[in-house]
Amino acid sequence: MKIGIIGAMQSEIALLKEKMEQLQTVRLAGTEYYTGRLMGKPVVLACSGIGKVNAALCAQTMILRFEVDALINSGVAGCVCDDLTVYDVVLSQDLVYHDFDNELLVKYFPHTDRFPGDPELLSLAQRAYAALEEPGYRLKAGRVATGDQFIESKEVKDSIVARLHPDCVEMEGAAIAHAAYISGLPVLVIRSMSDNADGNADVSFHTFETVCANHSARLLLKMLELA
Repeated sequence: MKIGIIGAMQSEIALLKEKMEQLQTVRLAGTEYYTGRLMGKPVVLACSGIGKVNAALCAQTMILRFEVDALINSGVAGCVCDDLTVYDVVLSQDLVYHDFDNELLVKYFPHTDRFPGDPELLSLAQRAYAALEEPGYRLKAGRVATGDQFIESKEVKDSIVARLHPDCVEMEGAAIAHAAYISGLPVLVIRSMSDNADGNADVSFHTFETVCANHSARLLLKMLELA
């Protein structure tokens, strides 16, 4: 199985790229795709850039050009649930858009407003977490909400929670899952909480970005080791 791995920022792929072997670089439409092996498994790794469009373009390129068999999105997010905080990790049971008219997604193609995480990848991630020595964070399977907005307002956060009841908010996951869904591929989003999507989110994000990105990356590495 060849796995496509996407991070939106360089911090989210740096550790993974460092660990790759037989690395080769292919540049397409302004994005660098790194092919090779990670923990002995064939992968394609890319930094998509932030936002839904960048993420979807990257995911679809991996599907059509590199013929990946599964997609994993690794990175950071803002926590919007009460039982997690900074450093904790959410695995995608399902993914939604928080800035889209979801009735239109149901009425028109792809006729769904929920994009499922793959149960087998989710189970593998949970086993990988159990195999980590003192991970230093909690793990939760839950809902990821995606939109083209960095959430740092309590009012916006409360609105998203009231409408969709997610566990975290970020800017790429549902778009990647959307691409996987229409192509019939398994997908998982792994997100470490860099902030609490509130008035302190910007400071918290810049303080914890790298540590949290590496939490997600190390969990992914352990998944590949166990696969």
